[in-house]
Amino acid sequence: MKKIDVIIIGLLILGGVVSIFLPNVEPHKKIIGQKELLHELNKEGRYITTDEVARMIMEKDPSLILVDVRSPEEYDLFTIDGAINIPVDSILSPSNMVYLDQDAYTTVLFSTGNSLADQAWLTLESYGYEGNRVMKGGLNQWYQTILNPKPPSSTEITREAEKQYLFRKAAQIYFTGIQVSGGTKAQAAKSKPVVQPVKKRKKKPVSGGCG
Repeated sequence: MKKIDVIIIGLLILGGVVSIFLPNVEPHKKIIGQKELLHELNKEGRYITTDEVARMIMEKDPSLILVDVRSPEEYDLFTIDGAINIPVDSILSPSNMVYLDQDAYTTVLFSTGNSLADQAWLTLESYGYEGNRVMKGGLNQWYQTILNPKPPSSTEITREAEKQYLFRKAAQIYFTGIQVSGGTKAQAAKSKPVVQPVKKRKKKPVSGGCG
């Protein structure tokens, strides 16, 4: 396990991230224990790639919610088009639950790298919140793969690699509005998404039974 993962788990074991950041906020009781969190931390299923996120945005997928968990200052400097800002230190605020505690949307958490978004994801996971993913590599990976993609090397050229590169070049034009050969770092225009709050669907009780 990576050192940063051990640190994140340590925070949760010491009383939970919520008790550190939001001592007076308890949306509901934790339902996942330490062993389960360790298991979840080693699962790659929580991640979604920058390519997948870019494709969902370009296809205007209505199920996508992008959540930048960095500070408001970092968010104001640069973020992904359409992302909302929910800093990790207010991740469990009741006003944010319409985005983070539901199963109608795919909520993608991201930060500069993985660590802050992983921390936010684990906090939500420990309370049983559903539908949350982490954009793998964060904004660093977003810049490298979407805003400034590099062509595959001569040893890496395959049909799949070429197809991926062509998609990333199209995404680069989509998000920057500028077609460049070498790649130029550009800040995507930030617009606030209109997201209709959705209450978490209640599971229907099982009817019938053995006669």
